[in-house]
Amino acid sequence: MIFFVLLFAAILIYFQQNQKEKYEGFDLIPERTEDIPLYKGLEADSPVYKIEGNHWSEVMKFYEEELPKNGWSLIMQQASSDSNEDGAGFTSSWEKKGTDWALSISGSYFINMDQTEVTFDRTVPIKAAKWVESEVPEVCINEQPDRSGDCFKMTDKKIISQIGEMINEAPEAGNQQLLYKEKSTIMFGTLTITVYYDLDNGIYLVSDKGTKWMKPEKEFFELTRISKEY
Repeated sequence: MIFFVLLFAAILIYFQQNQKEKYEGFDLIPERTEDIPLYKGLEADSPVYKIEGNHWSEVMKFYEEELPKNGWSLIMQQASSDSNEDGAGFTSSWEKKGTDWALSISGSYFINMDQTEVTFDRTVPIKAAKWVESEVPEVCINEQPDRSGDCFKMTDKKIISQIGEMINEAPEAGNQQLLYKEKSTIMFGTLTITVYYDLDNGIYLVSDKGTKWMKPEKEFFELTRISKEY
């Protein structure tokens, strides 16, 4: 009887030690939360989660669908244009009302190991800096600045105000690599904002004040008319 008690205790200690090493160094453990689901197949292997094969795109789409169901809102997301290159992947930031930190999820596929690695982190909430400080009588929008220096002037005060509000509300993106090919410029008086965008993936706003990212909102394209799709 004593033998079985000692054996059980030894197994329990081994299991606890194994679990401790498995999750050591993790800032966030999804399976120990109620609102951050874990993509099926991901296994903890400190300091990352791993899954065999190229699954970063599926992981990204999984969280795009599941996190909003749990109250999370997407702040920023960037993904590789070539899904099969070594190190291809994504990074995204999320916020939730009542949570004083932002959720960061990153995933990458490594060819030599044939595995996808994913990390989950708590980060400082991303702030939205005010770029457009005051009303301007007009804005000048150039759809294709690399081809022409001409721009069309917009004088509708309501539309100008709406565009300014959307730009001000967009969160800071830090030193992100700009992957979107389409390019336009919007000039608010002395402030020139270069807009890099992809109609499906997002919008980067770049000025001497820094870099911002926003979702590819239909309203923004309709107001600015920077894309011929709208």
